[in-house]
Amino acid sequence: MRPAPFRQNRVQQLLLVLYVAFWVAMAIKPVYPYDWWIENILVFATAAAVLGTYRWFRFSEVSYGLLTLFLILHTYSAHYAYTQIPIAWLNELFGRTDRMNFDRLVHLMYGVMLTYPVWEVLRRSARVRGAWSYVLAVVVILASGAFYELLEMWIAQVLAPDIGDAFVGTQGDIWDPQKDMALALYGAVGAMVLTWVGRRLGLKSRYV
Repeated sequence: MRPAPFRQNRVQQLLLVLYVAFWVAMAIKPVYPYDWWIENILVFATAAAVLGTYRWFRFSEVSYGLLTLFLILHTYSAHYAYTQIPIAWLNELFGRTDRMNFDRLVHLMYGVMLTYPVWEVLRRSARVRGAWSYVLAVVVILASGAFYELLEMWIAQVLAPDIGDAFVGTQGDIWDPQKDMALALYGAVGAMVLTWVGRRLGLKSRYV
């Protein structure tokens, strides 16, 4: 059984309206306008992938909700170029007070929020079952996180060398890419552990 199509699905309609409204609000006077549009490559790519495959594959409402929450986090961060977030107490997270750590939180949430949708694709489309579905979902998140770090480097070098440091957002930390990938990995493992426990307790989606 597949989720109801968009025209009949109030949850999907609400999520779309909320995100579009939030995106429009964040598009007003971003800190670095050029960086804002570069950061939105991820949003446009995600939208193209979800809409382009919607006829053949529809995520559950849980997955759409998680995807929307992550895009909201990313869009909010892109508005402030990830380094100018006006939330002072976040500077105390992850053991450093000389940098804005909101980007660390977003990378952690990348693992927490996107692993379940990946797991859903593996289960429903690739027909992966058992422990391998959980393991491969974590591997996909780790691989995609590493690829995104490479993509940031390429984009900064080719499209925006003048704002490369602001776009990549290392903030003086030489281990920034590795820490970002590690946080995504931790979030992915946590998400899959929770998913496994939930299914053991009988909390199963009717679509997976």
